[in-house]
Amino acid sequence: MKVLPKDNKDDIVGYLKSNGQEEIFRFWEDLNTKERSLFLDQLNNIDWEECQKALTDVFSPTEAREAVTCPADIFSSKDNEKQAKEYRQVGEELLSQGRVAALTVAGGQGTRLGHSGPKGTFPCGPVTQKTLFRQYGESLLYFSKKFSITPYWFVMTSTSNHQDTVSYFKKAEYFGLSPKKIKIFSQGELPVFDENGKVLLESKYSIATSPNGHGGVFQALHRSKSIKLMEEDGVDFISYFQVDNPMVYCLDPLFIGLHASKKSDMSSKAVVKKTPQEKVGIFVRKQNRIQVLEYSDAPREILQAVDENGNPLFNLGNIAIHMINRTFIKKLSRNSKNKTSYLPYHPAHKKVPFLDRIGLSKMPDKPNAIKAEMFVFDSLSVAENGQIQIISRDEQFAPIKNAKGEDSIETSRQLLLDRGKGWLNAAGIRSDENIEISPLFAPTKEYFIEECTKKTPFKMEKHTNGAELVPQA
Repeated sequence: MKVLPKDNKDDIVGYLKSNGQEEIFRFWEDLNTKERSLFLDQLNNIDWEECQKALTDVFSPTEAREAVTCPADIFSSKDNEKQAKEYRQVGEELLSQGRVAALTVAGGQGTRLGHSGPKGTFPCGPVTQKTLFRQYGESLLYFSKKFSITPYWFVMTSTSNHQDTVSYFKKAEYFGLSPKKIKIFSQGELPVFDENGKVLLESKYSIATSPNGHGGVFQALHRSKSIKLMEEDGVDFISYFQVDNPMVYCLDPLFIGLHASKKSDMSSKAVVKKTPQEKVGIFVRKQNRIQVLEYSDAPREILQAVDENGNPLFNLGNIAIHMINRTFIKKLSRNSKNKTSYLPYHPAHKKVPFLDRIGLSKMPDKPNAIKAEMFVFDSLSVAENGQIQIISRDEQFAPIKNAKGEDSIETSRQLLLDRGKGWLNAAGIRSDENIEISPLFAPTKEYFIEECTKKTPFKMEKHTNGAELVPQA
């Protein structure tokens, strides 16, 4: 990180002027001593070398038009039941050795859902109203009891929700998990730029900043010393997922075993897209590497390509569920050559409040700013032996992104209920009421059927609109 001269305004101005950002000091003479000190402190906490890389990536992108083909390394457990069983055994062995950790990206707020607080505190349970964080915490507690070893849980927050997230975990008593095994850290931030690459002011003594994207998780793991903690405690594999999908398998032995057996740096789960226009990235192969084309960046000819039977050719959707090696994360956390991030930055055009030329606060009515963000899936382009596992979206994918409509609160809760009914039917249990299955009893379909086969005792806790199937105490 480029450290600016502490408390020396002239030197800081000189550095920023050489990088075309001296305008952020235009209200310096209006500031009192405290405000000046706060301003200088903020500027000293900005990684300006990283900022310059972001500017270059966003305003002078160098995208090569490479040949694109379909991914070849695709695994489906339905088509390979014997191999799936073997992979699952490998994954369970790694879990029992404590070599696998969970990683949740949880930097968002629940504003779009009408929720005040971190998105992870949003109630996702259709019957219980339990939160997203609790859903994941109970799943990890199941694995803790099953394998007699508590897996690490790394949670990446943002500056805006970090303290609220920490407070929530404390209040929830860490969902029965050991606090020593939960590491909550905040992702990095970068200045927000106007359309000309100038840093926007939020006030006369602060610049506008925003999180650096989910791809910033690698830097954040490095900065928070989480990588070092993994090394010391023998954690080799990380199960990555985002906070808005309550049906995710936080730890999936089959997926873990596939990834480890293939000696992959990074593996991904995929679903078959509903339509070519569905707003999820698509998996492709470029330069013999699995990569993801963001739906907004995918060329029309790719989206409309079909096979000899008229079916969509590029129909594997990215759902932000990955297995990643710790050694690969360490490589991506810092580029040792120039001390800036390994992944490229992408522009996100947003409406951002700002201070105008005369010091008045303005709320734009259209996008006026560019936020520089890294995408975690860009790391696939440098991953060795990348693998893709196709999964059923009805089993593991029910994102809560919108208040209404597609991928909404309502659709996610209904999918949870439908999945629960499917599990019950598979185990030979019939019920006409809404049943929510607690991850404490079983977090995956395979484990649910196993628990029922073993006749593990359970009970139905009644709620207003249904019941929750929980372990019998």
